[in-house]
Amino acid sequence: MRLCAAFLAIGVNLVKADSQVQTVDLYRAMTKPQDGKETLPVSNNNLADVLGVLRYVHQEVIVEHVAGNPERETRKYDIDAFAHYRMKIRNPDTILKDPSKMAIPGFGGFGAFDFGVATSLDLLEQLVSSGDFVGISKQDSPQINFTHPWYWFSVDGDCPNLPWTCVKPYPGCQEKAPPTMPQPCDPDGCAGKKDQDARSCTDKPQFTDPTDTETARKCCLHYSQHPDQVIIGGLCNSSVKEPTGEIGCVYQYEALTSKDFLPLDDLNGINSMPCGADGKRKCSGWKDWRDHCYDPEGKYKKRFHCEDCHDSGGWNVTTQVTGYCVEYDLHPYCQETQNLCEDPRCMALKPEEKEYGLPFWSGKCTVSGNQLRAEAVASYFLGDPVRNSHWLVDPAAMDASPGCASKDIATPNQCTPNPDGGPYCTRVFGGVCSTCYIPGTSPAYPDPQSQPMCPFGVLKEKGNTPPTETKCSSSDPLNLCCLYGLGSCEVNGTDGSDAELTARGFMQVMRLMDNKEMVKFASRYVSERGGAIKNEGGFDAEIYSTWHYQPPSNPEQAWDGFEEQINKSSAVDWHPSPAPAPVKGGSSAVWWVLIILVVLAALGFAGYKYYSRSQQQARQQLLPSDNRQVQMSG
Repeated sequence: MRLCAAFLAIGVNLVKADSQVQTVDLYRAMTKPQDGKETLPVSNNNLADVLGVLRYVHQEVIVEHVAGNPERETRKYDIDAFAHYRMKIRNPDTILKDPSKMAIPGFGGFGAFDFGVATSLDLLEQLVSSGDFVGISKQDSPQINFTHPWYWFSVDGDCPNLPWTCVKPYPGCQEKAPPTMPQPCDPDGCAGKKDQDARSCTDKPQFTDPTDTETARKCCLHYSQHPDQVIIGGLCNSSVKEPTGEIGCVYQYEALTSKDFLPLDDLNGINSMPCGADGKRKCSGWKDWRDHCYDPEGKYKKRFHCEDCHDSGGWNVTTQVTGYCVEYDLHPYCQETQNLCEDPRCMALKPEEKEYGLPFWSGKCTVSGNQLRAEAVASYFLGDPVRNSHWLVDPAAMDASPGCASKDIATPNQCTPNPDGGPYCTRVFGGVCSTCYIPGTSPAYPDPQSQPMCPFGVLKEKGNTPPTETKCSSSDPLNLCCLYGLGSCEVNGTDGSDAELTARGFMQVMRLMDNKEMVKFASRYVSERGGAIKNEGGFDAEIYSTWHYQPPSNPEQAWDGFEEQINKSSAVDWHPSPAPAPVKGGSSAVWWVLIILVVLAALGFAGYKYYSRSQQQARQQLLPSDNRQVQMSG
């Protein structure tokens, strides 16, 4: 019941009622500093939530057949760790008081950064006109499969239109080529942020027009409301307790130390794998494993190769044997087609045909695989508040942030619900105000395909009050609506110790979002069918995979999956095999079946009597008349 308690706590506002400061856990894939201490504060960068940072590495960094030179000494872009930032964000009123500028409540629009350059003209124009701000982009693509969207964030910094250092062939530039060429610097190069000529810009000392692309590659942009000042970025001075939303102070975080980095080689298991000719030593990292992994069966020494792989191509895909171990590779049908994981050719592949490499990265196209990876990252950084809960955000961070729905009835926002079940906003998805709907209301939500279903506890989140007219179309738990606390559900039992062993009872227990309760429920299921749990730890882990903080789109199908998981469980001792499953539909269904059987038996008996009498009469009519008289007189 720990998660229920956490959700109840979310209703308590620990910050000032008018506060617009949001607390969000953000992540970045990067090179871990040698001493574990952050050397360069994050600015002019892109960040992500847990799912977003995993998607970036999974799609753009580790896929072997597109990663680049096979002789490389490091992963692409030298990425070897995830970094965690607990960030306080307070965007300026120029954003917060203008709904047209907000991507979601509290955030401006997203813009990508390459080598310190904001490559989006829209982002640069808004930084000039609105001042510093943190942007956001809602992501929901077939690059990975999940039950709700994920998010990318952009944080501006000093002179956002120029790269960290100059880029050749800019006059006089002697720097190395950047890992990615910022589009504004191609093909003529750019000055660097710190170049004195860029900061003084004698040609245009009050440069505020990013559409002037020739000037934008050699001069730092200024704020339009403060034309004498170069854009300095939104990271607050370390002495400030909370961001103010003013120029130069819209986001804040504590400087990172070693605890704020998670090495990928620890996460994916490389540092615990055998290396060397005899496999008697542990690998020391990615490069050691790649060159010296102990792989006598060649399990990891292969990759995909694709010729003529484009929309109108022949897609000739083969497997190549390599002389090195491959961390991960994904079939081109799933990596390079337009629909990626949702391409029919990708979906038709067997798991062993779809991916090569370490088990940790397998299942990129599955919800369960992505959930496991995301939980591993979140649990490492956030600890007990999210462990064994499926949650990817810390309830404390949610509670430290303002409610999402507008407090002004006259000016509703995108998080102000209607009686039809939405749109609500939840911070369970990425820690920000993410839209969702409650299924099974009357009237029903008009466009359910446009939003994910809300987590079970959405109405316990701060500020989420349903309109008084909101009602469920049914009190059946399989309709899902009543599971949100809108009315009551017609189901026997309330928790894992007494809920009926049906799909309805399963949903009643799932709404508690507590694995202990689900294990109680599953244990009763095993006992009633004549089984015995022989490995409690293994059983708990298997049951944990059968529920989520969102309801399933098909409860009956989820129940079938629950039964299948238990019936095939290696943690359960079945003698000799599982007893027949309880009749679906509850005890009332059982009584109806018994009544029908009794009626059928009665009809059968009556039919048998009628048939016997008819047959006897027929036989008498076939006898000769003399015989008939003898029988009658006898």
